[in-house]
Amino acid sequence: MPKGSNTGWIIRPDKPEKLCILHESPGILVTVRFFDTIPTPICHKMEYKQKMSRSMLLKSSRLIEILATLAIISLTAASPARAVVSQSQQSPVDIVSGSTVFSVLPALQFSYNNHAHLNVVNTGSPNEEATIRAEVDPGAGQLTISGHTWNLLQFHFHTASEHLLNGQASPVEMHMVHKDSDGNLLVVGRWIDEGNFNSGFNKNDLPVFGHPVSVNSFDLNYLLPASMQSFRYDGSLTTPSFAEGVKWVVMNEHLTLAHDQIAAFRQLFPQGNSREVQELNGRIIMTDVPGFATAVPEPESWGMLLAGLGLIGTIIRRRSSHTAR
Repeated sequence: MPKGSNTGWIIRPDKPEKLCILHESPGILVTVRFFDTIPTPICHKMEYKQKMSRSMLLKSSRLIEILATLAIISLTAASPARAVVSQSQQSPVDIVSGSTVFSVLPALQFSYNNHAHLNVVNTGSPNEEATIRAEVDPGAGQLTISGHTWNLLQFHFHTASEHLLNGQASPVEMHMVHKDSDGNLLVVGRWIDEGNFNSGFNKNDLPVFGHPVSVNSFDLNYLLPASMQSFRYDGSLTTPSFAEGVKWVVMNEHLTLAHDQIAAFRQLFPQGNSREVQELNGRIIMTDVPGFATAVPEPESWGMLLAGLGLIGTIIRRRSSHTAR
């Protein structure tokens, strides 16, 4: 290497998606560009139009080089699907009493058609990321919470259940996917246990891949529980792209299907089609199920409570003093 030449890792401020190494001359860059988180070396020369302090580069180059090398190694080893797991609000989760807070929650107002048309498709069994999805016509179902409305798009199934309840899974879980006018998603989940035969679900309507089934006059209200008690939290899709910003409402009341009905679905997915449970990462699950939650309020909440009690005590003392006079 010529005398006076220097090498250091930098992130280009004008193109942060490019990880670069500055070598020999401050004006020459050899870049590594990332495509879908998998680095592909592209060695070429380009003018670095933004001047950079040489002393600043030399001072920080060693640390940045270590960090950049570790980043390349980890990203090369990771698939695009796994890279997204580093996000902090992923689904599904284990709904445990210790991470759940009881509250009076806004009412769930469902308006579902009782004679809807379904287009039932198999998205690729036995692939573990596939499912049986029932698509509904626009306007077939709506969910309104606090005056905000989401429209039902489809419902589908996973085995075993993706969400756990205090560490316990159910044989199947159903997801009812809704979208509002701004494109935001809300998913209503229901655990499905083995029990009595459910006349709302015909196992003969389960299609094989490539052969959708048309179902007429389906009562969407079969999907809904009698009790509207639920668990609510902010999460993500449970299939790629695992996008976050999804509102989750998991109903407390379980649905039941007969053994044969569950077995017919599991035959299509012998290895299952559910995603593993994700970390809560400090998220709190809200519920209106009495007696389930054991999480204590945050310290700020206790402070507000004590302040309120102190204020009430002051008012009572003043009134007592005024009466005594």
